[in-house]
Amino acid sequence: MDEFGLYRALIFPNKRIRFLIALIIIFLFFLGYLLVESTGGTQFAYLHILYVPIILSGFVFSIRGGILAGIIAGILVSPLVPISNSYDLSQPLFSWTLRMGFFTLVGAIAGIGSSIFRAYLQELELKQTTDAMTGLPNHHGLVQVFSKLIENSTKGCIIIVVELFQIRSIENALGTEGTRTLLKEFSKNLKEAVNNKGTLGSLQAQRFAIIVQEEENVIEILKNCETLSQTPYNIGNIPLFAEMRFGIARYPYDDRDLNNLTRKALIAINLPKNQSERISRFDKSVDDASDRNLLILHQLKNAIDNNLLTLEYQPKVYLETDKVFGFEALVRWNDPLLGSISPEDFIPLAEETLLINPFTQWLLNTSLKQMHEWDKQGILVPVSINFAMKNFHNPIIFDTLTQLLEFYHIPPPLLEIEVTETSVASSLSTIARALEQLREIGLRIAIDDFGTGQASHQYLLELPIDIIKIDKVFVQSIGHNSAAAAIVKNSILLAHDLNVEVIAEGVETHKQYGLLKEWGCDAGQGYLIGRSMKETQATQWLKGKLGVSQ
Repeated sequence: MDEFGLYRALIFPNKRIRFLIALIIIFLFFLGYLLVESTGGTQFAYLHILYVPIILSGFVFSIRGGILAGIIAGILVSPLVPISNSYDLSQPLFSWTLRMGFFTLVGAIAGIGSSIFRAYLQELELKQTTDAMTGLPNHHGLVQVFSKLIENSTKGCIIIVVELFQIRSIENALGTEGTRTLLKEFSKNLKEAVNNKGTLGSLQAQRFAIIVQEEENVIEILKNCETLSQTPYNIGNIPLFAEMRFGIARYPYDDRDLNNLTRKALIAINLPKNQSERISRFDKSVDDASDRNLLILHQLKNAIDNNLLTLEYQPKVYLETDKVFGFEALVRWNDPLLGSISPEDFIPLAEETLLINPFTQWLLNTSLKQMHEWDKQGILVPVSINFAMKNFHNPIIFDTLTQLLEFYHIPPPLLEIEVTETSVASSLSTIARALEQLREIGLRIAIDDFGTGQASHQYLLELPIDIIKIDKVFVQSIGHNSAAAAIVKNSILLAHDLNVEVIAEGVETHKQYGLLKEWGCDAGQGYLIGRSMKETQATQWLKGKLGVSQ
């Protein structure tokens, strides 16, 4: 029962409750009459018990009920009922008439009050269950419709979520008011497309939900919507088409809760494999993956808080001399519940949440602490760490870097920051400003996975880069693929012309090593040179390379 539950039960009673309340009112009238009779007449206060059924009648049966109850109460204590049984004093007619008038007035006031409160509740409920812009049922309204539907039917039902795409682009072009006009027109047409085949509601500005009982109605609604997608909307003399996509989930097969059903329909819409399709049905295996992702994020927070992540170090060497170029710090996570989890699985998830900030803090602190330990042993070499694009949206990351470098006494040029070419492509202007700030601190910048993007040469010209790392996809093909060999050779020549060092990733064979060395590639990294190693193994490897006694 909600906050108005008791009032709703009295003011919006069903037939059963109305009948029960009518019986209670009759009983209270009878009880009041008996009290007046048994206590000696109308002169005593027991008479006022009759106001209870009068007021109750007004609340439940409105003005007419209140007035009728007042008249009935007046008749019950008519002039035939004496003022005092003891002295056999009869009521004056004026006294009885005035009392009946008061009874009727109180009943009418109770009825008017209940009518006002009923209208207020109806307006409040309408606001709570209706989307103000479109006039359609909102989420709360759909929940009520869904609850009644499954309560009164043994059959299942289908939830269709309709999502409008490119709303942001439209809003940028037309402004908020133009977008509102488009959404109003679209919701009106969508309602006509659904007609009486289902219940249409609004989830968010660009999302709608349709609750349908019959499978054949789903087919008809989707056909109507396809026709609707070809209808232009003339907003501000600009013809626009509404691009729609549909996600479908079923009750009770996919879930029994409307919130979960709409969420799963949205999952179906956003499936990468279905981006080219307009209509997608929910796949339970995808939801299992979503649940696992949530579990990964939960466990990752615990791993960061309790220092359960570890770093391994993969060596890089100069190809000409085989001397140490440095290490790349690679994150490893073996969770007690989930087992070994690849960085490719958990880092993109962390980037979508605020967990990326404490994760990066841990990464910086752990790698610089290890560099400090190597420095104390006289074997300090450059170490590179991978930065996510989201790191550059954190305004305190640069202060954190400066503070940690000072705390561990690490010369800034020995710390290299790697950013992937795909992250650079997503926002060139933003990344350029961030990299300039890193350069001002004194760090070296490397572009990882170089060659996989579509504008690699542009990055070399516009970004403050010290190193490019040629992606292993090309490196591992240079021995048998002339196109890959040409890409790698040209990348080396171009980088050197711009005074940028080149590292080849994924060096696994002596033939690859030899070709890269022949073409003038500065350094290499890969299984042939060395796999990633834990801190103790990396320390031993490093001492061996530098000729430091164990």
